[in-house]
Amino acid sequence: MRNLQAQQDAQFSLFNFNQLYFNPAMAGADGVTRFQLLNRLQWQGYQTSAGDAGAPNTLMFSAAAPLNFIKSAVGVHYVNDRLGAMGSQEFQLSYAYRLNINDNTLALGVRAGMMSRFIDFSKLNPREQGDPLIPTGRIAQSRPDIAVGAYYDTPSYYVGVSVNHLNRAAYDFTSSSAENALAPNAYVTAGYRWEPLYGLEVQPMILLKSPLAFSAQTLSLEGGVMATWNETFFGGFTYRMGDAYNVLFGIDWRSFRLGGAIDLTGVGRTAKEPASYEILLSYSLPAPSLNKKKIVRTPRFRY
Repeated sequence: MRNLQAQQDAQFSLFNFNQLYFNPAMAGADGVTRFQLLNRLQWQGYQTSAGDAGAPNTLMFSAAAPLNFIKSAVGVHYVNDRLGAMGSQEFQLSYAYRLNINDNTLALGVRAGMMSRFIDFSKLNPREQGDPLIPTGRIAQSRPDIAVGAYYDTPSYYVGVSVNHLNRAAYDFTSSSAENALAPNAYVTAGYRWEPLYGLEVQPMILLKSPLAFSAQTLSLEGGVMATWNETFFGGFTYRMGDAYNVLFGIDWRSFRLGGAIDLTGVGRTAKEPASYEILLSYSLPAPSLNKKKIVRTPRFRY
């Protein structure tokens, strides 16, 4: 029997708009209450040898709000990640304590939730039908999951660092649960804000991912540049090392944000479909406040 190692967490090309997934300290970082839905269709059209659609499909919903009156922020997210016969679901609660340092912000975050993983053996195509060593039906297990993170934000740049799966939750789909454990992964995000002319912001950005047991073979790096015009239209390009070239685009209109991404496969084209897609929709509200509306009195009216 051979041991295989593979990516455990979902990936997103629009990571710059979805950093709560990677780092609990990012809760409420944009200063508004935000509800967001993001769907990624990876290698669209890919088929397994059994004929089933086996391409990764990831759906994420998140909500976050700053609680400035207690120097904090909270967030919640749900992820449904499918990959052929396997998949996972997670529900996570994030809390961040935010410190103002002059014009800068330091946030320290913690996250706790549940991670459920499953295998649907009916979708497998064994060489020998009826093999007693292959279970039947759908097997699912849920385990607690913990993460921590930090985020430092200034008017011109930001840096975030986080580690997830700290409790190394194990799933005993086979005789050894150690072979199905969630390994802790480290994430580093960074970006620089540059305004070359009035109304135009250019933002170089990177995302580094690696298991804590670091090796050159497991390191993943992606990055590129995003441009925003008049705080309304945005677009950019990124590259995921050893994988794909990505085009990002979207619009902010009032409280709505609509974004998309197209990944063009650059490496391993014979084993993958040529493109992946993402679509993002979010809605923002003002941050919660304890300040009551002031009463304004006039000779005629009282509000």
